Amino acid sequence: MSDLPKGWAECQLGDVVKIQNGYAFPSKDFQREGIPLIKQSNLAGDKISLEKCVYLDPKYLTLKPDYVLKRNDVLIGMSGSIGKLCIYDSDEPALQNQRTGKIVLLAKEKISWRFIWEYLKTIEIQLLEKGKGLGVINVSATDIESLTLKLPPLNEQKRIVEKLEKLLGKVEAVQARLDKIPAILKGFRQAILSAACSGKLTEDWRNVNHSSSIATLISQLETSEPESHFNTFEQSKSEDVPQNWIWVKLGKLGQMVGGGTPSKENPKFWKGKIPWVSPKDMKRDRICDSIDHITELAINNSSVKFIPKGSILFVVRGMILNHTLPTAITDTDITLNQDMKAIIPEISEMSEYLFLASKHIAKSILFEVKEATHGTRRIETQLLKNWAVPIPPLKEQKEIVRRVEDLFKFADQIEVRYKKARSYTDKLTQSILAKAFRGELVPQDSADEPASVLLAKIKTEKETNQTKASTKRKTVSQAGLFE
Repeated sequence: MSDLPKGWAECQLGDVVKIQNGYAFPSKDFQREGIPLIKQSNLAGDKISLEKCVYLDPKYLTLKPDYVLKRNDVLIGMSGSIGKLCIYDSDEPALQNQRTGKIVLLAKEKISWRFIWEYLKTIEIQLLEKGKGLGVINVSATDIESLTLKLPPLNEQKRIVEKLEKLLGKVEAVQARLDKIPAILKGFRQAILSAACSGKLTEDWRNVNHSSSIATLISQLETSEPESHFNTFEQSKSEDVPQNWIWVKLGKLGQMVGGGTPSKENPKFWKGKIPWVSPKDMKRDRICDSIDHITELAINNSSVKFIPKGSILFVVRGMILNHTLPTAITDTDITLNQDMKAIIPEISEMSEYLFLASKHIAKSILFEVKEATHGTRRIETQLLKNWAVPIPPLKEQKEIVRRVEDLFKFADQIEVRYKKARSYTDKLTQSILAKAFRGELVPQDSADEPASVLLAKIKTEKETNQTKASTKRKTVSQAGLFE
């Protein structure tokens, strides 16, 4: 207690707030319209999200009035994402499900609600220590109410809140500006690829360096022309390209190879040293290793084939194709699973440019994704083979790759700086809150009524209310006996 600032008092959170548990509404009564039921999964950000919400019959507003939510009620997560805070900001009533706790101030005029709100943002670590359960961590209302709270006098609470609003407002404004950077960088990289694959990026280079068309070299490729797939090739020519460039079907540029899965029942096929790339590895542009590995015995006894360095990889099946077509280039020899395809460029010098071009066309190919068995998504092999790729002369390809790499490095540097700045602002928020709850953010005032007096008043009021409630219950019970 000696480390408390003057006028402060140490208590439990439950001395100033009550955590009201939700109710386990029967799932058989869930419906598609009616009164929204706020579950743990609806606690998103600072506001409650009604997306993917289930609903209940309006009769429950009368049957379970203690669990009716109204505007500005605050819920706290008690299962999984424990400590998550959300405000219900609708004028329409809602119902509170189990594993969500409603935070109720015991004495609104004696405690600053905003002070308690800011304090609750700092309790996650304390709650994790109290959490119970395997896999999904749960906390009880008692766990939350038993947290230690260092309480300042009411006037100081108000001064702290006023200071926090100013400081955190500035931090949040900076964070809002910073959070625009990832989208800007994504657009910047896409614009670079678009300029690279349309010839605009190297327009100045072509004015000085004159290269003959690559058409002759392409015509000499041994890879056979893919069978036509409707009018895919003509329709996928997205724009005009320079005169000495040509449009080529992706499947003409090299052999397209699929993957496979060695038997999982044979342990001799697995835990080898050969990378076995699957969609879960396709989170980076360059592939030199994978999560899973297989042995040469697996290759000799399955449909899996070696894919050489410099090959271009595509994910061709999976739910990720709902929004993204991952592509990558191999920096070593690998193997693939059955949800992947690889183009092995016949001209190895084209690998790096072909990878950039593949990233560029990936967004357009997504529009042609089909639904496969069991509702998953897939890209038809013939469609991929027939997709048009803009191909410049080899010398210009190298210049394009060099320029794109330089610009991407610049974008990467900005991204690193962004992440550091974002991390700093997150730490700054926690630092400001920590100072606030140590009594270091604003000066103390000896004229303030001590927090111990506040707590005594709240305790007396709580006991009085409990006595009144108990008396009321007895009266109602006795009345029922004489009916």
